[in-house]
Amino acid sequence: MRVAPGRRAGGASPVHAPPGRHCWPASSGLLAAYAGSAAVTAVVVLAGGTRHPAAALAAYGLLVAVVAASTRPAAAAGVALIAWMFDNGFIVGRHADLSWHGAADARRLAILLAASVAAAMLGSHIRGASQGPPPAPDPVTAVDPDEGSPDGHPVPAARAPAAAATAVTTAASNEPDDDGVLIGHSRLAA
Repeated sequence: MRVAPGRRAGGASPVHAPPGRHCWPASSGLLAAYAGSAAVTAVVVLAGGTRHPAAALAAYGLLVAVVAASTRPAAAAGVALIAWMFDNGFIVGRHADLSWHGAADARRLAILLAASVAAAMLGSHIRGASQGPPPAPDPVTAVDPDEGSPDGHPVPAARAPAAAATAVTTAASNEPDDDGVLIGHSRLAA
């Protein structure tokens, strides 16, 4: 079957992706956080990072920032929580047991949350800026306010200051007025 240039089979126009960067759905962001946290945990444990929890936290922070910047901002807290659970269970706890260690865990969780939220906001801002300004609204066609718009909805009355409004004056004869303009022709009056 021969298809015209710029068309797909069936005559439909090609579908183009919207401009800007792609944003993962929240579920994909949480899945990426889980898989990434498992990978970071494996690398940190194999490299002996359990003796250096601050370095492990930095690795989780980097993971959280990358994932949160790529997903919806609503998933930022979940991304940080998943990374914190891996850090708490495998790096700090070392036996896959989640436990609360007081202020130290609160600090680690706050660091991951801050990194996640900041990256999510930055990613959202970058995606919004790369898409450009929103399209301008279509111009409104002039219609009679008494008749409404072509689709039958009422049109609100225009509100303009009385001093700025212009009026059209016409006269009924063809004699010149005081300004030399023929009466019967339209003239704008301010």
